[in-house]
Amino acid sequence: MINHKYFIILFCNRRKKKVIHKSAKRSTIMDVWREIRTQKQPPYVKLNSGKKRTPLTYELALVYPNNRWAVKTYSKDELGRNFEVKMKDEKQRIKDIIPFWEEELIYDYESKKRIRYHQMMQYISTITEIGQIFTLNNKLFVQVENNIRLFGNKNIDDTNRLFDIVREELVKKKKTNFIFVKDITTHQRILLYDLLESKGYKRTELFRHYSY
Repeated sequence: MINHKYFIILFCNRRKKKVIHKSAKRSTIMDVWREIRTQKQPPYVKLNSGKKRTPLTYELALVYPNNRWAVKTYSKDELGRNFEVKMKDEKQRIKDIIPFWEEELIYDYESKKRIRYHQMMQYISTITEIGQIFTLNNKLFVQVENNIRLFGNKNIDDTNRLFDIVREELVKKKKTNFIFVKDITTHQRILLYDLLESKGYKRTELFRHYSY
């Protein structure tokens, strides 16, 4: 049985969320740690949770076995004050800790799977016809004539944030074939509900403002 001594652990709001990597060798964990530190944050990450929109703060910690020669490690709170970070298990210590993230997933109604942001953008980027991108409740819509694809989010705030991210990326890529509409009119909303119902979507699902 392998005795793992070294860990890379993701924390959310200072609570252990999951182990990203573990190793019996310090050299191996350091190679992984250096590689992770170079990762670029994805455009669409988790910022809140639950109906109360609880803010989420992620940190990534490099964890070593504890010993009497260990140097204390510090992090900063919301006010910029330093505080010592410790593991609950006294046999472990935090060697290093950095701000991090967790990618937010998007529900693709067509595949009925949760997908990553870049997977959604791969689909959108292939569209060459005139299309419209708009929001309705907690959903992002991509429409080309009568073909509509839905992408669901946890809540309306996340949908609006995703809309802004998508628009910014497409503008940077000079994709000029899209019309962006964040707030559709009441008349457009009724027509959209009717159209989507004819395609098999339930109106009660379309009315939803959040999904948890």
